[in-house]
Amino acid sequence: MFLTASAQPKGSFDPADLHPVSPITLLLLTSTNMKLTALRSTITAVCLTIGTPVLLYFGILGALTARPSFQAHAIYLHKVTLTWFKDLNVPEQFGFAYNQVKPFYVPTPDGERLHSWHILPLRAYIDNQPELLAQGSGLVDSFEETLNFKLLKNNPNARLVLYFHGTSGTIASGWRPDSYRSIYAADPINTHILAFDYRGYGKSSGEPSEGGIIQDALTIAAWAMEVAGIPPERIVIYGQSLGSAVSIALVNELVKREQKTHFAGLVVTATFSDVAQLAATYRIGGVIPVLSPVAKVGPLFKYFTSRLTSTWDNQKRLGEIIELAEQFDITLLHAEDDPIIPIGHSHRLFRHLINIAEEAEIYSDVDANESLAERLKTRQDSWGKGGSVLEWPTSKGTMRFVTLKYGAHDEIMSYTATSIAISKAFGSASYF
Repeated sequence: MFLTASAQPKGSFDPADLHPVSPITLLLLTSTNMKLTALRSTITAVCLTIGTPVLLYFGILGALTARPSFQAHAIYLHKVTLTWFKDLNVPEQFGFAYNQVKPFYVPTPDGERLHSWHILPLRAYIDNQPELLAQGSGLVDSFEETLNFKLLKNNPNARLVLYFHGTSGTIASGWRPDSYRSIYAADPINTHILAFDYRGYGKSSGEPSEGGIIQDALTIAAWAMEVAGIPPERIVIYGQSLGSAVSIALVNELVKREQKTHFAGLVVTATFSDVAQLAATYRIGGVIPVLSPVAKVGPLFKYFTSRLTSTWDNQKRLGEIIELAEQFDITLLHAEDDPIIPIGHSHRLFRHLINIAEEAEIYSDVDANESLAERLKTRQDSWGKGGSVLEWPTSKGTMRFVTLKYGAHDEIMSYTATSIAISKAFGSASYF
């Protein structure tokens, strides 16, 4: 028999006053205590499960806003080389023929050294293979003395693609080598490629920043035009992801100058509006969110984005190109299945370009009675299961928006559509 004590005056207790407690009552009391204990454990587990990642997430955001150097690592991911066990000065490790690619350094005005690759088109390589094989391999101190350089500089029909790669990795990471091969496949005789790593990437010196990387782009463009002697009308600027922003910034800088520079074309893939809007949708590796959890909380989102040290405002810079350039050829490519940068970014950018062009009154065939949506629909040509292309001519040049059904984020670089866009920019064929 279970017992309990009845109420007694303070300081007194008589064992005879114990009253019996039934087993059922005790079972109920025990069950209640167990449920309360289980509830407390569940609440504690939920708080730890949700609270710890939340605290960690906001702790990281706080560190990003407080330390610009930490923010640079998060934005550029330049220490994630993805080529840790290979030598960037041995391009043959990435599928190129012996001495088809020459590694060399391009110095910047502010004292950095940009590790670069010059990639010969395949036919040019085959036609000169014996002489190329006779050269020393690997990194060269004086690229201008090599046969590779002479095949670029001395060919009056040579075309050059200045290639600006995306965040993380190096000139040889992932799909990039396949992308180079795809580009020169459209013209294996004359289309050369110059790829390089921004400051802080790969074997290049320094640390990345928006201003520093723009300086790198200007340096590479100056090298191409002044050292290699390739006129801008035989140069296409190509960029992917972060590289699209670098490409846009380069063209923007050069059309703002008193002596404007106009390249054959600007081709960008998987681009974005600006870093703030990108952060609202971007997931590192397609999984880890950046600012999407706080994007719907206006004041909080504004607070974090106001402290970004790199903004890469593509929308503003592209609009200025449309307004200031005397001529242009611009192509935006994006895959519908891109998990990193949603295609909506390119949709917004293209509509913005059209609006800027209309405000500048550079159209020769605008029907004021047609809405923009109607004109977009009538100008879009289907590529069937491949996607579609929307070509928009103006009195200054042409803007295109190529939508691919497939291509994800990086694979699109090596797709035929990218090679076609670059060929179109060179004006070598009418594929669209």
